Amino acid sequence: MKIVPSSSLMLRKRSEMMIFVVLVIICTCCFKDSLASRNPYTPIDYQKKIAQGFSTNYFKTLNFNKYNKKNLADVYDRGFRNLRLRCRADLDNFNMTVFLNNLETVVDDCLATNIAPIVSWIHHEAEAFATESHRTKYLDWWTSVAEKLKDKDYRLSFNLFTELGVDSCGKACAESLRENTVKYNDWTSAVVKKIRESGGKNDKRIVILGSPKKTAKGLKEIDYNIYKNDHYMMAEWHIYASGPNKRHRNNGKPGQKYWSGTGDHVGKSNVMTAIGYANYFTSVYNLTTYLGAWMPQANENGDLNQTEIINFGKYFVQVIKPIPWSMNVLDTYYDTKNTDWILNEQAITGQTLNMSRVLDEIISVM
Repeated sequence: MKIVPSSSLMLRKRSEMMIFVVLVIICTCCFKDSLASRNPYTPIDYQKKIAQGFSTNYFKTLNFNKYNKKNLADVYDRGFRNLRLRCRADLDNFNMTVFLNNLETVVDDCLATNIAPIVSWIHHEAEAFATESHRTKYLDWWTSVAEKLKDKDYRLSFNLFTELGVDSCGKACAESLRENTVKYNDWTSAVVKKIRESGGKNDKRIVILGSPKKTAKGLKEIDYNIYKNDHYMMAEWHIYASGPNKRHRNNGKPGQKYWSGTGDHVGKSNVMTAIGYANYFTSVYNLTTYLGAWMPQANENGDLNQTEIINFGKYFVQVIKPIPWSMNVLDTYYDTKNTDWILNEQAITGQTLNMSRVLDEIISVM
């Protein structure tokens, strides 16, 4: 009979105990996620759930050929927990039935991968001119989406506006949703009512309002009556959707998105000012926020170099916590059609950049 030394027995027991503890932790986390998906999220819990993610282009064209289910596993493995599904409703030959079926496919795949899908609406003409006809179509669009997805679990949320643009109206934008806050609040109040009455889990699903002025500074213009008695609402805002830059105002002073070098001169204070508006709004109005769009590179004029892009990205990700975010855009870092992370240098706005390195640096401080 072979006698096993007591030290070996102890080592084996410790190993078995460690394996048991790890399994318990994994099962507890899985159970917690499963339980949370079946129960409504508070806005604070939803902030934690969605954490960090990407904006997507899956529904910005008619051709649903950029999507592959493997995208989701790859994104999740890198630590990202949300995808903002930006959906254009203004495409020629748009077919609502086809769109809804494709949207449901992506939403189901996201939920199966434990990624929170955040559905948002885009219609450039409607945002800019906001006629009564546009309003009716906006309500119809959201009613159709809400009814289609009403029984999906609570990790799914609805973001009412991607961004209130004014590009289509030029200098005649008085009737736009961004400039006409009365219209904005009317549309928002009406669509919230439609969503809440659409059945299923939509009465307690997180609905994310949009900032009337895009940035957090404009959040206070949302009618308080829209959200004061609704415990499942958040507000989206953004700045740096096209990245930082080195632009100056007409008076020669650095602009609100200015960044240079390490950001010690103006850049960091700009970031803190932008975030400060959001934090102040939450403290006064008790509505938590989500940053729906940002990018580290200077996408408009390419005036930040690789090192500056990394400096900005790392600083931004560290100081915005605990506000969750979606970064513009997944396609910059990942080939969604061919399911590969983009490792090679890319030409972006006249610069040659290694966005894989940028992403690695951002992940290191998430």
